[in-house]
Amino acid sequence: MKVLQGFDYRRGTSLIHKMDPRAKLVYLILFSALAVYFLNPILLFALFLSSIPIVAIAGIGKRWSQSIRGSAFFIAMIFVINFIVYLFSGLPIAEAITLSVAMSFRFVVLISIFSSYFLTTSPEDLTQSMVQLRVPYDYALTFNMAMRFVPTLSKEAQIIMDAQKSRGLEMEKGNFMQKIRNYIPVLVPLIVSSFRRAELVADAMESRAFGATKNRTSLYVLQLGNIDYAFLCIVIASSEALLLTSFLFGFR
Repeated sequence: MKVLQGFDYRRGTSLIHKMDPRAKLVYLILFSALAVYFLNPILLFALFLSSIPIVAIAGIGKRWSQSIRGSAFFIAMIFVINFIVYLFSGLPIAEAITLSVAMSFRFVVLISIFSSYFLTTSPEDLTQSMVQLRVPYDYALTFNMAMRFVPTLSKEAQIIMDAQKSRGLEMEKGNFMQKIRNYIPVLVPLIVSSFRRAELVADAMESRAFGATKNRTSLYVLQLGNIDYAFLCIVIASSEALLLTSFLFGFR
């Protein structure tokens, strides 16, 4: 569940925290698209390095690294599955290993980019930026609540796991199928708790007359500043440089 800590926003005063969410959203979209497009490990490593300055300036290195370490199981699973598929498709072992490593590293890059974005962007600013981008408020609020729910779900799952272990449940005992069955006592109360939380949120929204008016007003309006424009220039120039490198050397 540590991988979900990459969505657990905490207020900060760094330059990255104060930036407009729309500027950071351009970075998220462009570099995520490049991560999906590229297959070369070197280019993927360059994309991974792009998030390092953001993490360092924002001071979120600990939680960012925890989200990446928490995804180790998924990284290994992606490598194994792709390696088996490539071998059965008739590719040489060396090429199958290279492509499998690229697929696994692509997942690491995506986790790094998304984690650096959500760890430095408050849900309120994200919702406001989506509204200013002409996204309907209902959809923006739904996305906001989903992002807030992810770290809460992670914490509740950890609490339930600790409670079940204290009652003698051995999560890692047995073969693969037995391990899956061992997680049923965790999933059932987690699902029940999720439905209860959703019902409480619905009652709270109804008590506040949500949706009573279509013409909503905002306390403040987001505006792009000089730092945001500079960041956008760096992001666009970097993405173009990576694409140009890919075309010049004939690999992706």
